[in-house]
Amino acid sequence: MTTEIIKYLGDRLAERIGISPPAARGLIKLAIADELGPLTPLNQINFNDLKVVIEKSLKLRLKNLVQNIDSTTNYMLDKLIKNQSLITMAKV
Repeated sequence: MTTEIIKYLGDRLAERIGISPPAARGLIKLAIADELGPLTPLNQINFNDLKVVIEKSLKLRLKNLVQNIDSTTNYMLDKLIKNQSLITMAKV
């Protein structure tokens, strides 16, 4: 189910910064690897992990792609929070 939230967030990020959805999902997955380690299984990532990834690693990766980093980061956090149920339902 975590892959569904990554797909959703990647689609929103792609719309926001004008890149392809696969590229945006790749950015998110690279940020996950940066923050949590390259061997972390995606199905073991929880809401708090994703929140930290967006606030730290994804924000750093966006530094060279967008001018409004804080606005984009806040947008992504908002989308994560509003769709938190996608993650919590998977963990039940």
